Amino acid sequence: MKIKKVEIEAFRAYQSKLDGTFDFTNDMDEPVNFVAIYAPNGFGKSSFYDAVEWAITNRVKRLTNYQNEAKSIKNRNEGLKILRNKYADEETVTTVVVSTSAQNSFERNLPKIRKNQSDLSIGYLENEFFRNIILSQDAIEGFLREEKPQERYSKFMESFGGNIEIARKELSILISDNYSEISTLKKKRNSLLLELEQPIDFSIFEQFNSVVSELNSLGESIILPKESISSESVHHLNANLILRQHELNESLNIKSRLLEALYEHLKKLPVIELNVGYQIEQKKHLDRVLKGITDVDKYKGLLDSHKKCVEEQKQASVRLNNLLEIAEKVEKFVQTESRLKDIDKSKSILTDNCSKITADLAGFEQKLIQLNNELRVDDDRVILLRSTVDNSRLVYDELSNNRDRIILLNQQISDRNTIIHEEKAKRDELNYKLNKLSSLKITSNLLLAGGVEDFVFEKEKIEQLGKISVELDLLEVNIQVLHSTQKALAEQMEIHERLISIGLDYLSVEPSHICPLCTTLHSSSGELIDKVKSQNLLSELSQENSKKISQSSIREKELRDEIQEITQQAVESQAQQLTSLRNKSHEIEVKLAEAEQEKNTFEYETKNLEHRNAELERSVWGLSNQELVTRVEAELYQLSVKRPNLIQQKENLTAQIQVGNESLKAKRVEYSTLESEMETKSSSHVYVSVLAYLNENAIAAQDIEKHCELKKEELKAIIRRCIASGESITSQCNDIQQEMITNGTSLDIVTMKSEKRNIRGSVN
Repeated sequence: MKIKKVEIEAFRAYQSKLDGTFDFTNDMDEPVNFVAIYAPNGFGKSSFYDAVEWAITNRVKRLTNYQNEAKSIKNRNEGLKILRNKYADEETVTTVVVSTSAQNSFERNLPKIRKNQSDLSIGYLENEFFRNIILSQDAIEGFLREEKPQERYSKFMESFGGNIEIARKELSILISDNYSEISTLKKKRNSLLLELEQPIDFSIFEQFNSVVSELNSLGESIILPKESISSESVHHLNANLILRQHELNESLNIKSRLLEALYEHLKKLPVIELNVGYQIEQKKHLDRVLKGITDVDKYKGLLDSHKKCVEEQKQASVRLNNLLEIAEKVEKFVQTESRLKDIDKSKSILTDNCSKITADLAGFEQKLIQLNNELRVDDDRVILLRSTVDNSRLVYDELSNNRDRIILLNQQISDRNTIIHEEKAKRDELNYKLNKLSSLKITSNLLLAGGVEDFVFEKEKIEQLGKISVELDLLEVNIQVLHSTQKALAEQMEIHERLISIGLDYLSVEPSHICPLCTTLHSSSGELIDKVKSQNLLSELSQENSKKISQSSIREKELRDEIQEITQQAVESQAQQLTSLRNKSHEIEVKLAEAEQEKNTFEYETKNLEHRNAELERSVWGLSNQELVTRVEAELYQLSVKRPNLIQQKENLTAQIQVGNESLKAKRVEYSTLESEMETKSSSHVYVSVLAYLNENAIAAQDIEKHCELKKEELKAIIRRCIASGESITSQCNDIQQEMITNGTSLDIVTMKSEKRNIRGSVN
């Protein structure tokens, strides 16, 4: 996962999003592989890292140590602001958005904090994996400050080791433990080997067999080992002994636990005996208490039943009073209901009549609109026909002029096409020459070879270049010969040097004043040796040859400079010719553009004229002047005959609409009167109360009188039953109270008397 973009606003050093937006993508909208943020101290590098850490984890670990210092300077009326930029506007929300290549983004908004709260500790820690993929500034400083290599390695691997470092530590611990275990086993093995080297003590068999014999006499079945016992038999014997020992230990543990349990039960026998005696004494008291509890529960149940009877009696009385009121209003309700039905029926009839009249009026108005539209269309048609005839002369004149102008424009367009064709041919020829000339790479060989059709250069310069080239070739051959000669001379000089060296060696062994080569006499052997040492090894021929080589090299350089100069002149001539060709091509392009523009202007004008002619021909219907006048006069006569009939139909419809509106108005007044009467009667108190009772009890209006009579008798019976039940419950309460006093049950007598008075008062 790579970070693509970071947007920071009102966080730490970043006040606005304009200064806090970091885009780490290339032109293909892909995150780059490496990003370095460079800035002086105090420009927000640490704040950038804090913003990314806060957006992903909801924490900034390095700032947790600065909360105490920040508390000393915080405002009492505000929360502790460590993450928020203090210069940001109050309405700006502290926001950090980190977009990644994993198609998801981490967005964090800082909510408003209370007075006693810090913005550094809002919410829970999230995304702990951030510690494993990003190394903080504090972690880097701690790594650099560490002096011990082991600690530095540990700090580095904590951040970059991951699961591999954890596995390495676990393997290291396991290897260390294995080495320790191996060492212990080796020591134990050595001690066992030492024991094996000791001679066998046969007295051990006698001691073991004596112990086994005693155990067998007690019921065990252990085999007595002999001195010739094998290792397998020893292992088998040890296994049987260990198994038997384990069985005996288990049996011993079970019997020990059983013994402890029996001992505990034995200690509890006196307490059990005492509790049994106390239980007999308390049983009588318990029976008396249980009897009292039963009487109290029964007494309380009777009180609840009495309260229920009293409440039921009150409810029945209230319902009876309401029913009596409803019964008094039934007659008036029935009259109102009958009148409302008559009004509703009259309203329905009026509504149907109004709907019919409205539909008829709508039809009349629609027909009237159609007649008006038809009259307006006919009037517009008459105006159009007359204006067409009046303007026809001008139209025919404009058509004639436009046709003549189109012929002229077509001729001009044809001329411009010819010019464009010619100029394009010239342009193509120039472009061919220009491309061919620009593709040439001017060299001395190209100039000497000739055959460059489109390249013009001075003939004298080319002839001079040919002479120089011939001279240069001869000079190069001469230089090669001189170098060969110099090489041969150098080989001879080597022989000469070896000969002089041999002579010096001979003279050093056999000093003489006579030269061993030329037998020339010298004054002394030392003079002869000095003469040999001062011998010039470079002959006059070699010197002369070297001088010729030097002169030839100088001449070769002069010739090459002349070739380079002529070639440079040819390159400059090529550049001048290219410039001239480009200027000519530009002039042709300008002429071609002007011709194209003029052609487009003429074509546009021709198109407009043709469009205008089409409009003009449509305005005169594509007819000649005589045909147009004849057809217009015929259509005007038809319209003049049609108009009086339409006007008569319009007057008839207007009269019918007026009659219908008056009838509709009268019926609406009558409908409003009925609706007012209906609202008055339906909102009266008698009607509303009786109607509500009918709706609550789901009763039809015609059954209300019968229902009232039945309900009266039912409620009176309920009241009589409640009174009888109350008297019966009061008598039972008195009996229970007397019985409880006789039995001496602990009960609050005052409370019972108070309840008794309440019962009697309720019954009365």
